[in-house]
Amino acid sequence: MRLIKNLGVAIIGLLVVLFFSVFTVNEGESAFVLRLGRIVKDGKTEQPAMQEPGLHFKIPIIDHVRYFDMRMQELATPALRPLTVVTKEQTYLLIEYFAKWRINDLTKFYTSTGGSVHWAETLLEQRINDIVRAEYGRRTSIQAISTDRANMMATIKEQADHIGKDQGVSVVDVRIQQITLPKDVMDSVFKRMATERKQFAEAKRAGGMEKSEEIRALADQEVTVIKARALMQGAAIRAKGDEEAAGIYAKTYNSDPAFYAFYRSLEAYENSFRDKNDILVLKPEGRFFHYFQGEPTNKGKKITS
Repeated sequence: MRLIKNLGVAIIGLLVVLFFSVFTVNEGESAFVLRLGRIVKDGKTEQPAMQEPGLHFKIPIIDHVRYFDMRMQELATPALRPLTVVTKEQTYLLIEYFAKWRINDLTKFYTSTGGSVHWAETLLEQRINDIVRAEYGRRTSIQAISTDRANMMATIKEQADHIGKDQGVSVVDVRIQQITLPKDVMDSVFKRMATERKQFAEAKRAGGMEKSEEIRALADQEVTVIKARALMQGAAIRAKGDEEAAGIYAKTYNSDPAFYAFYRSLEAYENSFRDKNDILVLKPEGRFFHYFQGEPTNKGKKITS
């Protein structure tokens, strides 16, 4: 009975030792075995023995396993703390970027950063910040934002990857997420834009008024010319009519002067007594009432009204 009990204790102890002797490296990870604080090396190559994904063994208590994520990782500038850069023409810009990086030399990464991803990203961010500031300082705002943007990003990525090798990482890509102006500069730009738009609108309005006055002056000139031409044509037609009327009057007078005089007198009577309220104070013996008196004509006839 005691033998069975001792055997059970031995089996349990063996299982415990086996449990602490086995470790698993997941897919996308790599690991180091540290023995008394030192990396266990491969006996054949004398290089640190990296543990690939799978099941592995270690010495309990003496060995300690450090796991590292070998997948692609992202470093981004905090949205509340964008990077401030100065362009070639001394324009301040606020830059937000992100970088894709991964561990490519685990030994160098561990020795340079102590295996801390946070410390590695801090060092990498400081170096990328310096590179971005330097590249923006070599270009104007238009070049950095538009015309030379592709070349600038390629240069930043290349330099970042080069300095990343010192700490065992590979920088795969660097991209600018957002470019803005500082608030005081932005307010100044908006005011300047508003002033320029106002000046442009006033210039357009002044040009429109000038064009309107020009069109109005031309129209008034044309109206004056048309009126003058119409008055001249009317005067000519009126003069011609008066001439023809005078000819008709003269012809009529020459054919029968007495009848013409009688007809003109009748027109005068009609125009004088058109309104019943008209009053004329004249002597009946005057020449105006000549035909009312029934005087004889030059042919010996008497004409009465």
